[in-house]
Amino acid sequence: MDYIGIEGKHFKYAGHSIRLRGFGIGTWLNLEHFMIGFPASEQMIKGAFQKAYGFDAEKEFFDTYYMEFFKEEDFQLLKECGVNFIRIPFNYRLFIDDNQTAEYQKEGFAYFDRLFALCKKFEIFALIDLHTTPGAQNPDWHSDNSNGVPLFWEYQILRRQMTQLWRAIASRYSEEPYLMGYDLLNEPAMTKWPALNEFYEETIAAIREVDRNHVIVLEGDQFSMDFSGLKHFDDKQIALSFHYYPTVWHPDLLDRRMDREERRRKIAEGLEILVDIRNQFDCPAFCGEYGYGADCGEPEYTLELLKDTMELMEEREVDWLLWCYKDAHFMSLVSPKYSSGWMKLVQNIQSEWTQDIEKEQAAYILDLIAEKWFPQITEKERYRLQFRLRACLYILQQEHILLPRLRQIAIQEMLEMPLDFSFKNCEIYPEMRDLIENTLFSFYQDE
Repeated sequence: MDYIGIEGKHFKYAGHSIRLRGFGIGTWLNLEHFMIGFPASEQMIKGAFQKAYGFDAEKEFFDTYYMEFFKEEDFQLLKECGVNFIRIPFNYRLFIDDNQTAEYQKEGFAYFDRLFALCKKFEIFALIDLHTTPGAQNPDWHSDNSNGVPLFWEYQILRRQMTQLWRAIASRYSEEPYLMGYDLLNEPAMTKWPALNEFYEETIAAIREVDRNHVIVLEGDQFSMDFSGLKHFDDKQIALSFHYYPTVWHPDLLDRRMDREERRRKIAEGLEILVDIRNQFDCPAFCGEYGYGADCGEPEYTLELLKDTMELMEEREVDWLLWCYKDAHFMSLVSPKYSSGWMKLVQNIQSEWTQDIEKEQAAYILDLIAEKWFPQITEKERYRLQFRLRACLYILQQEHILLPRLRQIAIQEMLEMPLDFSFKNCEIYPEMRDLIENTLFSFYQDE
């Protein structure tokens, strides 16, 4: 049986080199607040649903959501666009109940079984990505962090729990032909290099006890942008994945007065630094995430940024995954219709909360602290503390923004809302589709 493998600094399949291009699926098996339009972390969002409707209704709601979000029709669209690669973020809680850890839950494996059956049918390779860990591997919401502190790095017992989870997953899918590989940890941040290297080393060894067929993907510190302390592991099936969101870290790139070629040159400079890790480690290094959201400005400008970055990736022969395929009209190809109940609820919430409002509130509080009590506060301290302050805001967002709105919606109406993410009830961003299709097919012709 053939599997995606590695030859030098590139991927191979069935004896030939292969370029991998596609999408990160988005907020499917791991919820992200700005992507579904609800504030706070996943566990707090689910907690609000339990308070509003009870445990059974909350479970029914999200079971429907997981089943409807990504189906055969979605695969059909991806295939039509020329995609051959997808990345699937998942929350460890799909496999582990924190209060009953003796055995793994069946739900996570059931979703993966269905995923790989569709991957095989449409001949699309999937990278499964541990996006959330107990204690959280970074301080942000997308690791389901409700307190703003990455405690995963403080407790070896948590890291070894995830090592054993990966071993169980690899044992089940060791002969899955359209599994590209295992992305061991999404966007580590504020790590301690000895702890991160130990986790990787132990997890690689555990996976290799049961699976020697598939690629293992490692990400760096600082949200997968810093590889300076990463060990060189003795495994020929390892690839590195970096994430690249240049406008997040350099908002000056969004200045409309900047010449397009100058902006493109600056984006290329940052990309070059990350691409060079494949020379440092002598293995493939691909872009596991990049993209531009509604906060970048008008759609035409966002598409221009996307097109330029995609071309820069191709010029450097970098495999890539665009973030993302589906969300609630923030940075996706597919979204629920604006007329849907889901989007009406999101638009109502956005009168009080968006990710940008949340950041502004945390910054304001830090300014007040600096002005009144701690004028000596450093930028490094501000950066770390803003995650904790935003986590404090999650509590208020859950109680005073999300929960009151849920209680205004009848339970039966709410239980039907996950259907708004079903492909038949969604709309496609046509300009993005044209860009992806035209670009991908022109790349394939050049090859």
